[in-house]
Amino acid sequence: MNNNVDVAIAGAGIAGCLLARNLARDGHRVAVIEKSKREDAGHDWWDTIKIATFARVGMPEPEPPELMSTRHEATVYLPLETKPLTAPPRPESIHVDRKLLEQRQIRYAEEAGAELLFGAKATGPLLDGDQVVGMGVETAEGEKIELRAKITIDAAGMSGVLRSKMPEKFGFPQQVERKDMFVTYREIRNNTTASRDDLLIFGKNNGVVWVNRAEAGMVDFFAGAINFPGRTEPRDIVNEMIRKTPEAGDRIMRGGYGAPIPVRHCFDSFVAPGFMLCGDSACHCSPIDGSGMASSMIAADHASKIAHAALENGDTSLAALWPYIGAYKREQGVPFVGLDAVQKFMVSEPKINLELLFTRGVLKIEEFWGSGGGAGGNKLKMLLRLIKLVDRPLFVRRLIASVGIGAKLKVHYMNFPDKYDPAEFAAWVKGKESLFAELPPAMLPPR
Repeated sequence: MNNNVDVAIAGAGIAGCLLARNLARDGHRVAVIEKSKREDAGHDWWDTIKIATFARVGMPEPEPPELMSTRHEATVYLPLETKPLTAPPRPESIHVDRKLLEQRQIRYAEEAGAELLFGAKATGPLLDGDQVVGMGVETAEGEKIELRAKITIDAAGMSGVLRSKMPEKFGFPQQVERKDMFVTYREIRNNTTASRDDLLIFGKNNGVVWVNRAEAGMVDFFAGAINFPGRTEPRDIVNEMIRKTPEAGDRIMRGGYGAPIPVRHCFDSFVAPGFMLCGDSACHCSPIDGSGMASSMIAADHASKIAHAALENGDTSLAALWPYIGAYKREQGVPFVGLDAVQKFMVSEPKINLELLFTRGVLKIEEFWGSGGGAGGNKLKMLLRLIKLVDRPLFVRRLIASVGIGAKLKVHYMNFPDKYDPAEFAAWVKGKESLFAELPPAMLPPR
């Protein structure tokens, strides 16, 4: 591998490989460092993504066996598990095999001319003052090298292997706070019946639990919970669900492990001089469940365009990379920050209020689980629905206030500064933090 490149990327996942493909296609020398072995790259399960995402980022749509099923109707319970609801199928979404998708993206990156080094660890950024000039790398054989680059990108996941060793003055933290992450566990077993029913429990243990039978011959168990002190272990939740599921066989077919994932709005900034964050490293994910495939690919598309322009102009300063932040925030960050406001409110409420919100038809599962939250933006429709909660006036006032703050946050994201100005950026951050501070105080301690 050439130790002097135009772009060095930590992580050969969804975001990293798309970045590598795009930038190599644009004629840049690209190196990707991936800690996994080539054959192990990619999560050993399937995930859901809107099929339109592939056209959005210029990738062919998946085909079988990478393309698995479309989303099916699911039975949904709220945290008290009193009354079943039905979430209709989402025909715009599909299941894709994550391992096969990432292997395809690796192939695209290599065909475009990017070099990928597997079994190697990124050890930290190389700094020349404030300018990032590459990354340290330790190979599978234990050799330590300095990989020099004009732009260095951390796309290695929530742990932020490079971000965690960067100064926080640029607008992103070294670590994701516990309250802003899910701890998860997932196990896919053989299905001993022909049942294809799906079950989703939203809000259990301040998280999500599902039993998914969409894929023939397999039953998929997942649990994710916000990482509050004293939380139940997701693996224990999955084991409980397996005991309650007679058709779950005794053979683990896929998964059998978990990982922490972010559940928060994206960082205020994801650039520094010669440096970019992308994917989970920048918290490019849904604050509701941590889903990040589509948003990471969209972020990678924006990042590659801005990085290409910076390299062509010979300017990789913070100001040159700055437009990447606003482009992502306006396309994907706007709906997500609104959901984050609602999520933070919901977690703090007594569970009975969350239950009544859905069982009385004030909010529909598909509205909350989709990208926007709320009743399709129709204020009159929402007000008419809120009449159903006339016996809970305090909750209604708090709910209206939280939704209103979410709407203000969306506008605030749309007005992210187009050009880098430290004072203007500081004012924007202060405004965002002030809006989050206006959320109604928690009715209950997080649990």
